[in-house]
Amino acid sequence: MIGVSLLPFGREAARHAEAAAGEMIATRDLSIAYGRSVVVDRLSIEARTGEVVCVMGRNGAGKTTLLKALIGVLPAYGGAIRLDGREVTKKPSHARARAGMGYVPQGRGIFPYLSVLENLQMGLEPVGRDTGQLEEVFGLFPVLKQMAGRTAGVLSGGQQQQLAIGRALMGRPKLLLLDEPTEGIQPNIVEEIENVIGSLRGKMTILLAEQFLGFALANADHCYVLERGTVTLAGKPSELDTGRLQEALAV
Repeated sequence: MIGVSLLPFGREAARHAEAAAGEMIATRDLSIAYGRSVVVDRLSIEARTGEVVCVMGRNGAGKTTLLKALIGVLPAYGGAIRLDGREVTKKPSHARARAGMGYVPQGRGIFPYLSVLENLQMGLEPVGRDTGQLEEVFGLFPVLKQMAGRTAGVLSGGQQQQLAIGRALMGRPKLLLLDEPTEGIQPNIVEEIENVIGSLRGKMTILLAEQFLGFALANADHCYVLERGTVTLAGKPSELDTGRLQEALAV
């Protein structure tokens, strides 16, 4: 069962090795600030190998800030981050990518003037070369194969989201971070992304930030709800009170 992580780091970690077995990503008392403004406050979460975990919350709740801290774009103000049993709190982004993190930012972050194929090849940096993942990505997203030679900037928003996910998968991540993957996406592409998440379940850990309640509950093994940078609800989708969830996510 995935739950709020209270596992210690450093010298005491050995005593809890058995409890941490299967843990892919965990934070302990993680705090992130912009200047003097604390956006994530002493946050402790955990996702285990092969699980899909969703972090939900309104705009400004701290979801994107959390994912940026996990990948190393933002420094931790306090607390710690552990990836696959190793502390990575002070590691730079490229080291985390090489250790097995893949990241799809909000807004997709594709290279609009490069071709679809060139964008995908950019995702090889953590692993160095293609050992079959390009064809795997084309299998997941056939439209990318059809449009491999096109300039990425001319793709629709949904196709660009598929490209961003495909690029992250080129690095063969153990942990895939998805920030608002359904934002501004047409329903048929949302369904395709949902199918891809389902096909990846068990092969890697997926941590996604999401506001769309239906998508989150349909795909997640475990959910965390953030309000003002702290966890106010946590549990399996079947265990969470839908009314309380809707209240926490209401604009």
